[in-house]
Amino acid sequence: MIHDIFISNRYKYLILFTFVIILYSKTIFYDYNLDDYIILDSLEGKVNNVKDLASLIKLSFNNTDYRPVVFLSFGIEKLISGQLIPSVSHAVNALLFFLVCISALKLFELIFQNEKSFIIFFAVLLFSVHPINTEVVCSIKCRDNLLSMLLGLNSTYFFIKYLDEKNRFYYLIIAGILSVSAILSKLDALGFWLFNFAYVIFCKKDRKIKQLLIFLLVFFAVNSIHTFFTEHVLVKNPVTGLTPRVTFTENPLALDFSMTNRMIAGFNTIYFYITKLTYLSASKYYYGFNYLQILSIQSFSFFGGILITISFLVLFIYGLLKQNKIIILSVCGIASTSAYALNLMQPVAGIIADRYIFMASLFFCLLVVYLLTILFDHLKLKKHITTVLVFIILIFSLISFVRVQAWKNFRTLIDTDAPKLYNSYEAMRIAAGAYFDEYKKSEKISDLEQAIFYAEKANIVYPKNTLLHLLTGQYYFKKGDYKNAVYNFNIVIKNDPTLIEPLVFSGDVYYESKNLDSALIYYQKALIKSPKNPELINNISTIYFEKGDKEKCLKFNFDLIKQDSTLYAAYENLGYFYLEEKDTVLAKSFFKQGENHGLQPVNIYNLK
Repeated sequence: MIHDIFISNRYKYLILFTFVIILYSKTIFYDYNLDDYIILDSLEGKVNNVKDLASLIKLSFNNTDYRPVVFLSFGIEKLISGQLIPSVSHAVNALLFFLVCISALKLFELIFQNEKSFIIFFAVLLFSVHPINTEVVCSIKCRDNLLSMLLGLNSTYFFIKYLDEKNRFYYLIIAGILSVSAILSKLDALGFWLFNFAYVIFCKKDRKIKQLLIFLLVFFAVNSIHTFFTEHVLVKNPVTGLTPRVTFTENPLALDFSMTNRMIAGFNTIYFYITKLTYLSASKYYYGFNYLQILSIQSFSFFGGILITISFLVLFIYGLLKQNKIIILSVCGIASTSAYALNLMQPVAGIIADRYIFMASLFFCLLVVYLLTILFDHLKLKKHITTVLVFIILIFSLISFVRVQAWKNFRTLIDTDAPKLYNSYEAMRIAAGAYFDEYKKSEKISDLEQAIFYAEKANIVYPKNTLLHLLTGQYYFKKGDYKNAVYNFNIVIKNDPTLIEPLVFSGDVYYESKNLDSALIYYQKALIKSPKNPELINNISTIYFEKGDKEKCLKFNFDLIKQDSTLYAAYENLGYFYLEEKDTVLAKSFFKQGENHGLQPVNIYNLK
């Protein structure tokens, strides 16, 4: 009886909707979280009317990626709501996830022609409650994953509809449009085209050559359209080309992306992901090379990854020999939609992330449900399979329900995960940055102290860093702890003597603490590295004047002009010098000369 209820068409959508609502409806009361600033900052002041939506397709996403469909979705949301509201954005994410589940169900029903309706439904239901998907649904920024999967699933649906139904060319056009939209949401949607290729190769027997040619033609068209957008529509930031996609603190492969290291990293990554798909390891907001030893060849994860890879290959070969469509397409689906995440094509930030295998988890759930069904059938326990699957789904639902609560806001997420991530430099850096950003808004000393706490944890993990020591110094400076501020800036100077920032910041600290002589020393060292820096020129001149060394002040600025007559900051300093000396004629003369070299016009009478 219960078996019949669960596979009845009129109950499928209702059950899926119920589980999604139970798990994710509370997110409408949640705030913004880590990385959501990518959306908020990018759309700030850019969408005021319908015409403004067109400008969003020119924006880059997170400096290195191009995902205009995601921006368009938020732009439309902003126009409808008047502004971006976290409750609305969370509600949209939950709805998109429900549509992903429905689309997955429809795709599997099409592929397997309703022959395995029990397995298909339980696979999608297991996917809908899988804890690994909580990040994608709860993180507003992760709408890129939701859209790329939703559109990718439907592009595959219409592509297969075209293959199965002759003379339905419009299906192919719809598949192409959906596919372009999917990869313009996130590039990992290309995994569905790899899946389409596998479907043609392994599941189509007639007109295979023709269908392969059609596949290649559509794929080429989709790729060409994507290239056109990225090359001719996207407005590239000139700095972006020089900015590495991944740093070695996020993934050590960034330093040496050799084939050997790729293979080693690939086996380790496979193991890590299997532990997450089976939920033997819990979710975290970030990982990093300190947390996961990706290049180890003596670890359990490396040999475990090799064993898992061999197992999947054996299973795939068995599926081919037995012409078992579910096994073939499950394995192909896992491989194709996780290819981006396996550190083989490029180093992936964080080494692994739950969102990277959001798509693959669907096919993994299909494979697991099928294998469990076969196992129980073989053990002559078929009547118990429904009970076992329901039990697994309820356990995963409970885990997901608890995990969703961690995403209430950035504080709850960091407070939940950070205590287990103290050995991850990047996780601590992210936590420190998040709390400092909050301090800038709240001005609460407790937020600043939390930023310092996590920054110091990260500095212990990676003492030779420059970025976080630089930030730590600024955190201490904001707190008024000048001793620790200078200490951190000096570490940066030691770790990278070429940088100018720690010299400038050290000068700022000493100036603020009224130690003008030390401030002058650091500013002068910085000026050697950046001889035309107007801020440094002004700072040094100001210190000379405040110390009462008027002759040095004049000599410093006149010497600069003698070396380079275009340094407007020197003219500016001389103008203010003579203004203080009540010589308005000379002051006006120097301001005028400065204006000729780029100085903003100065009205000395307004100053007086």
